[in-house]
Amino acid sequence: MAITVPTATLERTADGTPYSREFEDVYHSAHGGLAQARHVFLGGNALPARWQGRERFVILETGFGLGLNFLATWQAWREDPRRCSRLHFVSIERAPFDRESLGAALARFEELALPAKELLALWPPPVAGVHRLAFDNGAVTLTLVLGEAEPILPQLALQADALYLDGFAPARNPGLWSPAIVRELARLAAPGATLATWTVAGGVRTALADAGFRVEKRAGFATKREMLAGAREGTSADAARDRRAVIVGAGLAGTLVAERLASRGWEVEMLDREAVRSAPAVGLVRPVVNLRDALNAQASRSAFLHALRHFQGLARDGHPLRWQRMGVLQLAAGPDEAARFEAIVAAQQWPASLLAYVDASRAREIAGREVRGPGWWFPEGAWVAPASLGAASLARSASRVRSHTGRAVERIAFEDGRWRAFDAENRVLADAPVLVLANAADAVRLAPSARLALSRVRGQLTYLPPAPGRRIDAIVSGTGYAAPLPDGGLAIGATYQHDDFDLAVRAADHRDNLARAESMMPGLTAEVHPRTLEGWTGFRATVPDRLPIFGEGASPGLFFATGLGSRGLLWAPLGAELIASTLEGDPLPLLRDHAAAISPRRFLS
Repeated sequence: MAITVPTATLERTADGTPYSREFEDVYHSAHGGLAQARHVFLGGNALPARWQGRERFVILETGFGLGLNFLATWQAWREDPRRCSRLHFVSIERAPFDRESLGAALARFEELALPAKELLALWPPPVAGVHRLAFDNGAVTLTLVLGEAEPILPQLALQADALYLDGFAPARNPGLWSPAIVRELARLAAPGATLATWTVAGGVRTALADAGFRVEKRAGFATKREMLAGAREGTSADAARDRRAVIVGAGLAGTLVAERLASRGWEVEMLDREAVRSAPAVGLVRPVVNLRDALNAQASRSAFLHALRHFQGLARDGHPLRWQRMGVLQLAAGPDEAARFEAIVAAQQWPASLLAYVDASRAREIAGREVRGPGWWFPEGAWVAPASLGAASLARSASRVRSHTGRAVERIAFEDGRWRAFDAENRVLADAPVLVLANAADAVRLAPSARLALSRVRGQLTYLPPAPGRRIDAIVSGTGYAAPLPDGGLAIGATYQHDDFDLAVRAADHRDNLARAESMMPGLTAEVHPRTLEGWTGFRATVPDRLPIFGEGASPGLFFATGLGSRGLLWAPLGAELIASTLEGDPLPLLRDHAAAISPRRFLS
């Protein structure tokens, strides 16, 4: 899969209508894009009436364009006192506008100024894949999928209640209206789903009818005499759900899953064996990059951008999150790795806003001090204080999550339609229809039949106190890493030790961390004595394929959120959203191949 998608160029016809030179067609009717959206797509799908009284309503659109259909739908939802509780809008776009061009195109629609501003604030870079944007406290979700529709549609997992068939004219863009596309749309349509489109082309009508839709012509918009509306057989209703879950493990994965479930109205009991949970002072967030652009790298891009939006939303809502998007500089180990870094960036064509190769001079400028040489620059990379993320997640969850510390789970069992967690005295600690094991490598003990390939790897961080000459202007990584601490000083690390279960903070490991930091930034650790330093020790849950484990196992109702390795802050926000979406029947926030790649079921094949 290509990393980037082409961006559209904003051009206009003589009357000011946005126009595509590539397809020689306009983005909307010259008589008004907003009015067209309301007449054709909302009216053609009998909205807002069809979502009224519903818990969730899902719309699938082909061709996001200027986003007018989304904005008009969102506005109608906001103004409807009987609106559904949650609105999902999934849209595919092969060539999105950049933020500046999209803002210029939407500036003419003054009545959409507020929602347009909110959309532009979260507008993603032109990176292929799934981008989930949340609005109105998560009640409205735009899942924007960037790339060509034909390979993307088979990768989507959702059940759409309404279809907006948009895009350029069939004569100018036949691929978007092909029978293969229509068959995939039929697969994704829920029973009783409706559709609407402005075109009445014979080939489109035939393809829709062959895919099982009843279609009819209706009065078109403005000078266009006719449009199409249709439906498929059946009726759709919200499934009754017992929204109760038990989560074993109150660390990063557990608290994030709990927050995502609570945001959908779930009641959660969270159990943790530790009376007081320890966490590192800071951790890094950056995507995975590798030469083959393997699945872990592909999925990490969606995870990275999703994590940044999640952290941004927590902080914007006033929750106690400590984080900073200050960029991550990853230094090459030597000339051979530097050449490989440069070749990867050139071949994969990353957006410079996400990844660039920088020479030694630019690397020194970014770091604000001497560094060992060139490397990768992730301008959007960030540090996060994990303890504050846990606190912010629980603060957002209000009373829906009850955390029970000092509760060790000895075994689990599925009895009478519920999962139960037992202590060493065989007492039931909690029970619910859904159980999530977020207890790192210990998940293997509680669910041996899942055959999870998890290892426990020790890691120690070293905390350097503030000192003149020890400041860095960006997070620096490569041979270990160095990141600013929220209250001053630096965190450097981290060791990586198999078959070592000692929780003590050791001077020898401080010495190793200092050596790694010194190799990246000569002079950083001058006159620092290992025995005078503080630090933190913990254990990573690692997986051989370097992908995390999120999703439902072979046993119904048993979910896993583990295997985060050294990248918990990268993977956990998206993994938590994936679990919550699966349980709710929401559109998935990942392509199906990527969801399968991190599924616990991969260990059973």
